This record gives sequence, structure tokens and C-alpha cells, in this order.
Amino acid sequence: MKYYFVGLFGLSLLIFSHTSNLYSENFGLKNFTIADSDSLILEVALKNKFLCLQKCFFNPYCLYVRYENNNCSLFTQDAIKNDLNSTNVKTVYEKKKFNFQEEEAGNSNQIESNGTCLNSSEFWSLKTNSCLPCKPGFIKYSEVLFLCYHYQSGLKNYTGSKAYCISKSSFLFKPKTKIERNFFVQKFPLQTAYINSTTNELENIFKLPIGYSFDSVYSLVIGPKGLLNDVFNYKLFNLTICQHD
Repeated sequence: MKYYFVGLFGLSLLIFSHTSNLYSENFGLKNFTIADSDSLILEVALKNKFLCLQKCFFNPYCLYVRYENNNCSLFTQDAIKNDLNSTNVKTVYEKKKFNFQEEEAGNSNQIESNGTCLNSSEFWSLKTNSCLPCKPGFIKYSEVLFLCYHYQSGLKNYTGSKAYCISKSSFLFKPKTKIERNFFVQKFPLQTAYINSTTNELENIFKLPIGYSFDSVYSLVIGPKGLLNDVFNYKLFNLTICQHD
């Protein structure tokens, strides 16, 4: 029994050391603070800083992490930053490798200048700078003029939701902007749905020197407040949202 506990303790130290190295390689502590809440995509209480960094690491929408007093907050690339003075404690981390997205909602001026689509079944394509018809069964909403959406009720896990959207020649809801997240909250109150992202915690991500690995699979969801979180992808939700552009 003694050797069993010693072995578990040694494994715990090894995992902690490996995790620390993983996140020191992928995040940098920054000399600024986040000054707005519009870019907030998740806020949760966590007693472990590395669990907080992990949530950002596996979330393609997350660029900044603030960990302070066991509060974990994730922010998008649009976060407004204020410089710290020399007396402030640094609490914000920035992901070192990030795929920056063009702010589609920021093109609203472009949409207005080119004219909106008068036909309610057409949307303004940012790819072609012209009006295009929504696919059959899809709708353009006034809150988001540059995308078409389709939704279905019925319990589905991540795989089922993704497959359903593929069958419609589309993809899962992809709320890259605050406008799209607000649209979800207004249109689908008190609902939760999978979004177009999945995270595989496989050996190529967590490779422990002694051969241990984490093989859980998570996917991202958007919740009632428009915040994003990771869940086991076998969980069932009653709403599937598909979109195309």
C-alpha cells in the first residue's frame, strides 16, 4: 500500500511538471489587463490555474486568459487592453499560437455601403460582396445579415449535431463575434447548443514521458448567456444550429 501511494504521488508530480511545461510553452504572462466585458466568452471558478489555461488552450475563440482569485475568464481577440503600472500584479496570459479571425461583424459598414439585400431569402456574402440566396430550409436574420441559419429541435450529441449540419451542406453554428453570440441569446433563450469546434485530448497533445495519456474528447457549446464552455461530446442537447456563408 505504501509503494502504491508513493507511485501515485510520483505520477502526480510528473503530470504537474508536464502540464506546467506545456502551458509555459503556449502562454505568455502579459503586462496589461482586460478593460471590457464584451469580449468575454467564459467565466468560471477554478482553483487550478492550469485548468484555466487548458480551457483557453482548447478553445479556438480564446486568445486571452485572466486568472485572479480562483476566477478564470477567457476573452476573444477583440478584448480592449489597458497597460499595467509597475505595482500591479500580472494576471493576464496570451496564447502564443492563435489563428486570428477577421471581424466579420466589423464589415457591417461595408454591407451598408454596398446595399442590403432586399429579398428576405438572400444574404450579403462577404466572400463575393453580393447578395446570394440562402440554401433551402435556411433563413437570414436581421441581426446577422451575412449568414444563413437553420435549426432543429431534438436530442443530439456533438457527432449527431455535426452530421446533421453536414447533411444540410452546412456546418455547426460558429459564433465568432459578439453580435453572433448576442443573436443566440435573443433567438434561443435558455438553450445550449454545440458549436463548430472540437478538441481532442489525445497523445499528440498530452504525451506523458512514461506513456500515460489523456484520451477524453471534449467539444465546445454556447450557453444561455452567450458564453462558451467545453463539455464531453457525448452529452445530449435539444438544439442543433447549422449555418452557411
